[in-house]
Amino acid sequence: MPEQTPADLLARQIASLGETFRTLSKATSLKDLAGRFCGFVQQHSGGSGVGLFHRPGGGEWQSLSPGTTDTTPRLPSIPEKDSFAVTPEDGGTRLLATQKLVDGSILGIAVAREPGSDTYTSDQIVSIRLSATLFDNAYQAYLHRHHEKELVFSLNHRLLQLNSLIDTGIEVAKLEQDVPPHQLALERAAALTNASMGSVTISRDGSVVDRITFPDALPADAPRSGESHIGAEFAFGGSTYLFELMNKESRKGVVPFEGTDKLLLDALSRQVQASLENRFLHQQSVEKEKMERDLAVAASIQQKILPETLPIIEGYDSAGINIPSKSVGGDYYDCIPLSDGRYALVIADVAGKGIPAALLVSTLHAYLSAYLESGMPLVDLSARLNRMIHRASTDDKFITAFFALLDPRTGSMETVNAGHNTVYWRRADGSVHELSLGGIPLGMLDMDLPYQSEKFTIGPGDRILLYTDGIPEAQNERNDLYESEVPLKDFFTRTVPDDAGTFIQQLIADVKRFTGNAPQADDITALYILRR
Repeated sequence: MPEQTPADLLARQIASLGETFRTLSKATSLKDLAGRFCGFVQQHSGGSGVGLFHRPGGGEWQSLSPGTTDTTPRLPSIPEKDSFAVTPEDGGTRLLATQKLVDGSILGIAVAREPGSDTYTSDQIVSIRLSATLFDNAYQAYLHRHHEKELVFSLNHRLLQLNSLIDTGIEVAKLEQDVPPHQLALERAAALTNASMGSVTISRDGSVVDRITFPDALPADAPRSGESHIGAEFAFGGSTYLFELMNKESRKGVVPFEGTDKLLLDALSRQVQASLENRFLHQQSVEKEKMERDLAVAASIQQKILPETLPIIEGYDSAGINIPSKSVGGDYYDCIPLSDGRYALVIADVAGKGIPAALLVSTLHAYLSAYLESGMPLVDLSARLNRMIHRASTDDKFITAFFALLDPRTGSMETVNAGHNTVYWRRADGSVHELSLGGIPLGMLDMDLPYQSEKFTIGPGDRILLYTDGIPEAQNERNDLYESEVPLKDFFTRTVPDDAGTFIQQLIADVKRFTGNAPQADDITALYILRR
C-alpha cells in the first residue's frame, strides 16, 4: 500500500468533515444535533466522554448531553474579538471550550481523556476548534430550517386569515342575517386571532347603549391596554362601535398580539361599518318603494275624484285642467250637476302638498257631495264645511275654496269665496269684475264666523275664470312670479277665444313660456266657463 501524503490526509479529513456536516444538518432538534455532535467529537478526539452545554443570550447554561452530571463547568469566556476559547484542565487531560454561535448564544464543550492517557496536543486542540465551527455551521442550517417551517406556518396562517376574512365579509354583508353583523365579526375575529375574549361596545352621546361580549361575560381583570389588547372603532348613525380583543393564546401561553391581528380586526370593523351602511340604504330603498306605491295608489284615488270630463251644460262651454307638482296634489276642481237642474262649480287649494293634502281633498269632496244634495244654502254649506274640515285636519292644514251655484236656464249665479284667490268674471262688454266676497278658509278656525255670498246673472258672451295660486305664483329660473310679468286679470281680459278648451290651452302655454326650464313649484288648476 503506497504511503499517504499530507495532501491525501487533508483530502480525507475534508471529506470526513463534509460527511459529518451532512449528518449534523439532518438533526430535527437542538438535542438531536447535540447527540450527533457528541458522537463525532468522541470518535475523533479519543476522549472518554464529551459534555455539551448551551447558553442562550443572557440566559443560564443548559446541558445538551443526556446523563451529564457536570452541570456547571468552568467554561472559559470568549475574548471580545474572537468567537472561540479553549482551556486545558486537570493537567491537560480535559479540555473546556466555548464557541459563539450564529444567533449570539454560546456552545460549551467539555472533552475528557481516559485516566493515564497523554495530554491533548495542539493538533487535537485545533481539531476541537474545527469541530466547534462545524457545529456552528450545522446549527445555522438547523435554525434556517426551523425558521423556514415557522415562516411556512405563518404564511399558511395568514392565508387562512385572508380566506376567512373574505368569507366573513360575505357573511357580514348579507342583508338577511339572524346574527347582527358586529356580533358575527367579533366571533370571527376572536377565532382568527386566537383571542380568548373580546367585546363590541355601542355608545351614543357618551353612554353605553349595548355591549356584546365573547364569551358571555368578561372577567373584571380583562386587559384594556398593552400588548394583550387590540381595538378598532368606527362611528355610524350617531353611534360609536368599539371592537376589543384580549389575551392572544398560543402553545406557550398568552402572547402579545401581532401587527397582522390588528390589521385583521380593523378590516373586520370596516366590513361591519359597510354592512350597517348597506342595511340602512336597503331599508331606505324599501321604504321609498313602499312610499312610491302608496303615492301611486293615492294618485289613482285622486284622479277618480277629479273629473275626467266636465258635464255638458246647454248654452255653456266649460273646460278645466289640473297639473299636480308631485304624484298627488292638494288642488281640486269640479262641476257637479244637482238634482234641481243647477250646477255647482268648485275649485279648492289645500295648504301643503303630497299625501296629507290629497287626503284632505278627499275629505272635502266627500262632505261637499253630501251637503250639496241636501239643498242647504251656500253660506250655511260653507260654514258647515269649515267646522268639518277643522275637525278632520291638523292645525297647520286648511283649504281655500270658491263655490258657485249656477242655474243655466236663467244665468243666475250665487258664489262664496272662502279665502281663495279672486275669481274673475268678464262680461261681454269687456268689463271685469272680481268675485272675492265670502269668508275665512275652510278649517282655519273652529268658529261660527258667518260667510257672505254674492248673487248676479251672467249673460251671453260672459266668461268666468276659477284658478289656484299655482298659476299667478308660477316662477321662472330667476324666481320671478308669473303675476309680476303677466297679470292674470289682464291675460283673462284680452284672451277671448271661441271655446273654453282653447282658453285653457293658451293659458297653460303662456305659463310654460314664462317658467321655461324651472321646475313646477305648485299645483296648477283652472276652470273656465263661457256662456254662449
